[in-house]
Amino acid sequence: MRGNRSRPWRVLTVVGGLWSAMAGTCALPDSDQDPSTGVLVFEDLSAALLSITGTAHGDVYAVGADPDDGRGPYVLHYDGAAWERLETGATGDLWWISVTPVDGAYYLAGAGGNLMQYDPATGIFESFVTPSDDIVFGVWGTDAENVWAVGGDLDNEDAGGFVWRYDGSAWYAEDLSAVAAEGLPTLYKVWGRSANDVYAVGRLGLVLHFDGTRWSQAVTDTTRTLFTVHGNDASVVAVGGFGEAVIEELSGTSFVNRAPPMAPQLNGVFVPVAGEAVAAGNDGTIVRLTESGWQTQPVDFDTPWDFHSTWVDSGGGVWAVGGNLSAALDNGLIAYVGPRTIGTNVRR
Repeated sequence: MRGNRSRPWRVLTVVGGLWSAMAGTCALPDSDQDPSTGVLVFEDLSAALLSITGTAHGDVYAVGADPDDGRGPYVLHYDGAAWERLETGATGDLWWISVTPVDGAYYLAGAGGNLMQYDPATGIFESFVTPSDDIVFGVWGTDAENVWAVGGDLDNEDAGGFVWRYDGSAWYAEDLSAVAAEGLPTLYKVWGRSANDVYAVGRLGLVLHFDGTRWSQAVTDTTRTLFTVHGNDASVVAVGGFGEAVIEELSGTSFVNRAPPMAPQLNGVFVPVAGEAVAAGNDGTIVRLTESGWQTQPVDFDTPWDFHSTWVDSGGGVWAVGGNLSAALDNGLIAYVGPRTIGTNVRR
């Protein structure tokens, strides 16, 4: 989460190949690697990837930083056979893609107040007018009239945080003065079970909850940064830390840290409807929630870089993306742990 790198952006819609941006920079998995113990699908991409999601193992989206190659930020799509880079018409880094489509469209968030909508059916990216040019780290929604975005002013990290809401016609800033009269710390992610049950997390261990009427602050047992929140009908999990991991699980009305000892900082978490929750973070670490608690996932790949986001497909495959998460936001990678062999073909 380090570095704004904010740049101007504009509206355009182009779909192009990925080859020119990746040629000569892709390390493909060895043919004898077993995907069930982990493979690096791509590594040493020219920009870090910061968010991954999809609807199935053959419909995966990853978004990330802008490699300054004249084609805007990375937006990659995998159709089960090959990868393709989609050109948004925007410039500047993209920090997140909504975990699930919102009325059939994905929402993307990034630097310079950038929020845009992508419709897979038409291939069109549409940029929105937003309340400010502060960095937007997360976006999530239930429908086109209930979408939330969070972020902050990196020059004022303890009081420049915000929650924006889209009502189907415009984005506006939520009034959170009753929660923090002097301002909120930077918020990094937002997620909910419904429009009446929404969570946002950020610096200083902050967890906010929206009940459909008002925002309030939830009780946690940490003051360390929480980077991502996700859950299902039975659980809500927020992860973060600084150096060592924090895994805050909702227990009753408060959050309790249940991170395994010595686990490094975790930046992304995904809780499937059924099956094991997964978190990913620094030093290429992946952890799973098993019957014995959170445990590190052994993998057969080695990387000096950090994961920023993870997602679990409907077949149980675990995907993770990241790279160099310093201000440079370069050296991107995609990893996979699961039952399938992931294609590395790239459409021109």
